[in-house]
Amino acid sequence: MSSVISSLAEIISFIILIAAAVAAIELYLWSHFKYHNKKLILYSLGIFFSIAFAFVFKLSGFFSVKVFSLFLIWELFLIYASKNLLKGKKYLPYLLAAPAFLGLAALLMYPFIFQVYLSFHDLKLTTIMKWKETGELPFAGIKQYIAVFTVPPLAETGFFKLLWRTLAWTFVNVFFHVLGGFILALMLSEVKAFKGIYRTLLVVPWAMPQVVAVLAMRGEFHSQYGFVNVMIKKALAIFPWLASLGITPVNWLSDYPLLTCVIINIWLGIPFMTVIILGGLQSISKSYYDAASIDGAGYFQKLYYITMPLIKPVLMPAVTLGTVWTFNNINVIYLVTGQAGGTEQADILVSALYKAAFTYNRYSYSAAFAMVIFAILFSISVSYSKFFAEKKEGKT
Repeated sequence: MSSVISSLAEIISFIILIAAAVAAIELYLWSHFKYHNKKLILYSLGIFFSIAFAFVFKLSGFFSVKVFSLFLIWELFLIYASKNLLKGKKYLPYLLAAPAFLGLAALLMYPFIFQVYLSFHDLKLTTIMKWKETGELPFAGIKQYIAVFTVPPLAETGFFKLLWRTLAWTFVNVFFHVLGGFILALMLSEVKAFKGIYRTLLVVPWAMPQVVAVLAMRGEFHSQYGFVNVMIKKALAIFPWLASLGITPVNWLSDYPLLTCVIINIWLGIPFMTVIILGGLQSISKSYYDAASIDGAGYFQKLYYITMPLIKPVLMPAVTLGTVWTFNNINVIYLVTGQAGGTEQADILVSALYKAAFTYNRYSYSAAFAMVIFAILFSISVSYSKFFAEKKEGKT
């Protein structure tokens, strides 16, 4: 009982701390916006908040000259913006958005900036103690970026082999996600009875926690007791001639780890794409199909000339998101192939990045590796968006 009370006390204290931080941020910004036209009060606030900032960070142990200098620069900018840009008008949106923006900055922007910093320095096991003691790291320039392309991140597999494997992994998965999702969405759009039950059952693999779903499917590929090999054995018992075609039980996890991961990931991804495409199909007016029926169009003509063009605006963001998620999907690889170690036969870029950072402890190398992956994904996303935009405008 005491442990429950202590846990509740920690939660409540955390909530109070967050509320106090939000209130402090709101008061800080409001006071600047409110007294924008009173120079004496405005500059007094700047001095007061600078002293308060230094005092609070000194107590917390995070104070440094660099941090304080950055705060002073920000304070001068805020005073200038209050006096010359906002001038006390329409500052409520900034007050409302500030806590969320700062939270996202702490969770997303700071790690990203720190990762860029690491990629131009040399952090590894031999330099980590020096960094801990002095806060300084050896500057490496673009050495880490060159190493990404010349030094294999794993024991045997190099960057370019991993890149082509990742592109193939992404293309195959997204292709079958879209194809399977499209077929199932078309089928569900024609179902009249028990439509809600079918949709619920279809979404189960996607709605289930991915760890549970992947580990459950991993068990189905067990060499002796897995569902796949059990069904192959039963089929061979009924149709012995299948053995002459080379159909036998397979050690999926050891002999074909990447193929196993692809099958599992396709099974996991189809429901999401089905839901997205089904929503797009329901937004298409029935009048188009009625007019096409009057003109004598068949099912496949309606599919090609009506459904496909009108579903493209829905497919574009879905395919882009699916590509990014699949390209970065370490969960399936990590869980199917044996967590941090495992085989290199199934590794893609992100799983190799994970091993380089947390198995081989090459932190700056991994930071540069991550930036390269980010650049690849950014290029793919921009290319997708441009391609679909040109298709929409009829340029290609």
